[in-house]
Amino acid sequence: MSLLIRAGAVVPATGGVVLERGGVVVSRGRILDVLDARAAAQPFDGRIVEEPDGVVMPGLVNIHTHGVSPSPLFPSGSPALSEERWRANLDRHLETGTTTVLSTCGLGTMEDIAEADRRHPVHVRAATAHTPSALAAARAADGAGLSERHALMTVERMLESGAVAIGELGGGQTLGGGGQDLVFLPAAILARTGRTISQAQARSLKESVLGRFMNERSYRPEALRAAAESSGLADVATEELRELILKTVMPSVGHARHGIREGIELARMLGVPALVHSASASAELIRDLIAERGRPTTIIAGHVNHTSHSADEAVELAIAGMEAGWYAEASVFDLLEGRETVQTRDHWDALLSRPGLVDALATDYGHDGRHDPLIAAVQDVIDAGHRSLAEAVEMVTSVPASLIPGLAEGGAMLRAGAPADIVIARRGDLRDVRRVFVGGEEVVVDGRRATEVRACEG
Repeated sequence: MSLLIRAGAVVPATGGVVLERGGVVVSRGRILDVLDARAAAQPFDGRIVEEPDGVVMPGLVNIHTHGVSPSPLFPSGSPALSEERWRANLDRHLETGTTTVLSTCGLGTMEDIAEADRRHPVHVRAATAHTPSALAAARAADGAGLSERHALMTVERMLESGAVAIGELGGGQTLGGGGQDLVFLPAAILARTGRTISQAQARSLKESVLGRFMNERSYRPEALRAAAESSGLADVATEELRELILKTVMPSVGHARHGIREGIELARMLGVPALVHSASASAELIRDLIAERGRPTTIIAGHVNHTSHSADEAVELAIAGMEAGWYAEASVFDLLEGRETVQTRDHWDALLSRPGLVDALATDYGHDGRHDPLIAAVQDVIDAGHRSLAEAVEMVTSVPASLIPGLAEGGAMLRAGAPADIVIARRGDLRDVRRVFVGGEEVVVDGRRATEVRACEG
């Protein structure tokens, strides 16, 4: 049976258009037509969904995700999440309107990605970071999730098998960033002292030894002593603590930086998009890469709003990238609602308030997957006046789809012939996701998986 969705507004995600009181016709899993108000009001022989206060838009496309498949986790090659957890992560994406994700852990195989894609309604696509130095960085930081088949994989073989991008090149786990603060450094200190420290305390200890740019010349003994005292480690000898920090953080950093260069070189040689970890630890290298002129390709600086930069540094680096033809993705992390790992929105607002500095929005990954939904980022940039409704929707649909060919069939637009991956959300607050369709099948109703809703109704 054909389906007509009538809504208060239809956002096709092309040309900055909003069709007030428009409609979308779906048949056999595809979009048959997109209607203006007059055409949508005509009699229709089929199922009709009426959402007079709703916005209809394409399914959201998230180009920076982790923990969405049975792949090794993060650029550190850490053990994969359990099936229950990676499926739950995909559920959270789906229930908040995301129908396509790019897995940027980077070190899985296409078999890993295909399993997730097959077993969940969300379209799961792969990025690859299987360069020699990236694999060496993973082993130096952790590597416990790497099997022989992961370690023997190459970028070229992954692309031949269906990966659509190179990335994530670098990461907080291997470049001494948030992954070190959250996991590896606290674990090393717990093993040595038996004491638990917070992410903020780990960051303070680390930066007193290495600064924000992961440079051993930045060591400040007095700052380390102060950080140790505030972390309950005053009885640990300063030099011993410094050596523990260096031994934990630095072995992967050089490999990770070289892995970024390897990945960019491969992207330019092979003509495929690349997603690069943008943070203070990679800023100098990114500036060098921006200044180089190689074969043109799409290079996306990931989470340009990373808080290891100052807000001014983030803006300056984004401007340099834009002028060199790079693209920029801003990650919402948990800065809007959760604020567990990111407590400031200064970088977010500084970048998004400037036209042209941010091309796409994504989530990255909050602690244990507790990041804010991508749809919350859309609502926020509208509320803050950074973008119009049409512009904000395009930043999470047709723009990321155009940056990474092969990521979303139909270009993540509402147009005739495209897959019927559709989201309906309340216009007053897009975070209120009413319905989600994937391939024309209704998979979310009132913010919950349709299977769960039907089970409760039964």
